[in-house]
Amino acid sequence: MLAGGVDPGTGAGIARDLLTAAALGARAMVVGTAWTEQGQVVAIEAREPEQVRVAMTAALAKAGTTGTAVKIGMVASAPIAQAMQAAIASYTGPVVFDPVLRASSGVSLYDGDRESILGLARSVTLLTPNLDEAGWLLERPVRTQADARTAAHALRGLGIAAVLVKGGHLAGEATDVLLGPAGETLLSGPRVAGTGPRGTGCALATAIAVELAAGESLERAVAAAKSWLTDRIRRATDVDGEPHL
Repeated sequence: MLAGGVDPGTGAGIARDLLTAAALGARAMVVGTAWTEQGQVVAIEAREPEQVRVAMTAALAKAGTTGTAVKIGMVASAPIAQAMQAAIASYTGPVVFDPVLRASSGVSLYDGDRESILGLARSVTLLTPNLDEAGWLLERPVRTQADARTAAHALRGLGIAAVLVKGGHLAGEATDVLLGPAGETLLSGPRVAGTGPRGTGCALATAIAVELAAGESLERAVAAAKSWLTDRIRRATDVDGEPHL
């Protein structure tokens, strides 16, 4: 099941999640948390939290727990984060949470407090923040690989089961820091030249969820998803002057 915001351009959000799942041969149900406009005019219309909870609960009941996973993206508000936490409380399959706080343009996509996001993060299998998101959650800058490693340990210390701090904005190679019950793993990959496509964080988290649903371990799921995404970035196609996965 995929839960997140609707980006009408399909470059990010649950449209990108759905395209990613389909590319990996997975079938997915979708629950929208907000409708957005991210062109010249930026607008966000959040869904009622209770509607989100009911929709997620129904989708999870239909999907079951065998061979399934949940990917959560944009939550829009603290009440929606709390509603999502309630919806997944009895779900025993893997859950991947990409805490989308800002659009690629820098516009805020979340209007709420840290504790609501952290509460949801404590309920999932894997949290996948980028450097800025990890910094926001910890209320301190996260700029270097050393910072990313320290941030992963700090987030784990807050009760989060496993953390993947994404290093796409680091200088040099894109090195991600995975920290979970099995310990720390650094995953490096060559940086692809040129302007990067939007929605890479959405696609990565969805690809990890698909791998986890297939029964892969967390470490193998993250490695496979990162390899797949790197190849897709390398083969990104131009759509109206903008690269797309």
